[in-house]
Amino acid sequence: MYTKIQYRAVFNRAHRLDKHGKALIQIEMLQHGSRIYFTTHIHIEPKQWNQGVVVDHPMADEYNFVINDYKSRLERIEIDYIKRGIYPSLDTMRRAIREAAAPSSTFIDFARSIVTASERKTRTIAGYETLFNNLEKFRHGVLLTDIDYDFINRYDRWMHLSGIAHNTRVGRLRQVKAILNEAHKRDIIAKNPFDLFKIPPMNSKKGFLTTKQLNKIESLVVSGPAATVRDAFLFCCYTGLRFSDLITLKSSEIAKGWITKKMVKTNFTVEIPASEVFDGKAIAIIEGYGSIERLTRKLGTNATVNKNLKEVFRMAKIEGNFTFHTSRHTFATLMLQMGMPITSVQKMLGHQKLATTQIYGEVDKRTIASDIKKVLRKSRKSKGSNDLQK
Repeated sequence: MYTKIQYRAVFNRAHRLDKHGKALIQIEMLQHGSRIYFTTHIHIEPKQWNQGVVVDHPMADEYNFVINDYKSRLERIEIDYIKRGIYPSLDTMRRAIREAAAPSSTFIDFARSIVTASERKTRTIAGYETLFNNLEKFRHGVLLTDIDYDFINRYDRWMHLSGIAHNTRVGRLRQVKAILNEAHKRDIIAKNPFDLFKIPPMNSKKGFLTTKQLNKIESLVVSGPAATVRDAFLFCCYTGLRFSDLITLKSSEIAKGWITKKMVKTNFTVEIPASEVFDGKAIAIIEGYGSIERLTRKLGTNATVNKNLKEVFRMAKIEGNFTFHTSRHTFATLMLQMGMPITSVQKMLGHQKLATTQIYGEVDKRTIASDIKKVLRKSRKSKGSNDLQK
């Protein structure tokens, strides 16, 4: 049988006054003979406390209001739990209050407490802040318990109507699901509504260059910043490194034809036989500059690089919405086309899940299927033309 928590204000529990002759007022929570305490941050003199209320103080009315409001808010958390069929212990209440993990907590307050207490990277935390801003636009002050199947459907549709790209929507839904999983683990919500809502897969953005297109870029006569960007892009086509990994790559991480690099995004260490893959073209680029640092220090930001890269593609007469990250997709796809085992490609890319690497194989299949359709269309047109001539 559940024992209701008792709430009361207590003064000077430590029986000690500060240098101003004042002591702290706290809220005591009592259950089964155990007690926990929460501060009100209110300090008064002993003569200003009488039978649980503040007296003879210039702000007595304000302080008493704060104390009563605090007790009411604590009890409201307990009642919210009970309404959801959860009978909280003092430990549950302590965690709920300290971690903003009560049923009456807003989604953002709870999520922020989870994210900041975790070991997530700075960029990941920034991504969650973007989610919080987006959710606030959709529904201000949404509570954890407000998020159900219908809420998720409406939020997803709102993002779609707002012009938010498919993959961005999927990413935000995944973030919301992760936070609700944490709430479910803490018994704040009875179940995760994402158990019923199926998040769609990401749309593949794995555009890549063919060997013929790479040869065009290699043979391109170009100078200045565009030449440096071209060489950096080719280097990543031959190694599969991300832009963030390239600009942090050091000569000490390149030895005996191998690149050994801890990836910035994942902290996963990759080992790439740069002197072997693509006939060692990556090593040749480094030798042309004297060191990898002499190449990377001239690149600038990712945005600047992509701007110069567009000019390179224009000069090479290569059409398509490509970016510097296309180099990584190119490496993966061409490696698989050459017959490299997918597990080896996975290790060189630093993918923790094989399914991530398999996407490149799917892209290749779609390209092949598309090429076959083109050939068949040309064949049918040619046959039709011959029939007319007969």
